[in-house]
Amino acid sequence: MNTGRLGGLLLPLLALSCAQDGGAVLVDAQWNLTCPVDTEVGCGSLATETCLGSVGQRTILGGHGELACTGDAILAFCESVDRADGTRNVSLEVNVDRGSRSFPKFAFELEARINAADDSVETCNVTITEDEVPYDVGDCGEAPPSMEQPCQLSSISTGNGGVSFAIECKSLLSSVTGTTSGFDVGALGGGATTIQFANCRSF
Repeated sequence: MNTGRLGGLLLPLLALSCAQDGGAVLVDAQWNLTCPVDTEVGCGSLATETCLGSVGQRTILGGHGELACTGDAILAFCESVDRADGTRNVSLEVNVDRGSRSFPKFAFELEARINAADDSVETCNVTITEDEVPYDVGDCGEAPPSMEQPCQLSSISTGNGGVSFAIECKSLLSSVTGTTSGFDVGALGGGATTIQFANCRSF
């Protein structure tokens, strides 16, 4: 598994947390939101002030329960459940700034079913929450982004208690705002961004 930034930055925390009932889930989730290009979809609404990053840049880096720069704890969940048909259900979520609400202000979520033999994607859905609005319309998969499948997953790696993948979305829409506004999701400067979770359950 490619641990990259996660291994270098979070290894000391992982070493400390492993002794505590399996340890805290560790996350390196960085993404950039930009206006959709070459489409009639307009721009979603970006939070004007956030310590998670400027303009559309968002970074959640740390362990479950650690305080983020907003003063709110990072909430991270990562679990894999093996199915009898040889597939694996993977559930990932990291969010901050939930406050007294039942939903977070900023979050990244992935629900996927992958083939346990080769890590290929069978079904999945991505949700990016930006300023309390979920952008969650459409599937994800290994094919290039399209209106029917706005998010593409690639470079998927599971094992050693963690999961890593690259993700890029085109015109990811919101079930709240409808089809009038959305975001392209990727790395700063374009292309896919890499999301990494470590110390997950059942991997």
